[in-house]
Amino acid sequence: MQLLVLLAMALWAMTAGPTPHPSPHPSAHPSPAATPLAPEELYSRRALRRARLLIQMRMLQLRDERLECVREAILRRLPADLRPDKPTTVTCKE
Repeated sequence: MQLLVLLAMALWAMTAGPTPHPSPHPSAHPSPAATPLAPEELYSRRALRRARLLIQMRMLQLRDERLECVREAILRRLPADLRPDKPTTVTCKE
């Protein structure tokens, strides 16, 4: 009797066929249907705000340096008697 049950289970397993199941390892390449995430979904609001402030501060610094370079260029073209007494603090590359 046990042999008959064992044989029936083996036949049933063979006829059922392999069951498709997801692979345990994710694929190395993302699927084409996957859409790229927006920065808001990728980073926290605090991180985005901090990065934005750092960029703004750097832009203001570059603007100040550029204005100082323009000031020095104007001062170089002025006659010596029209130049202000105090020297500039930032030197720029020509």
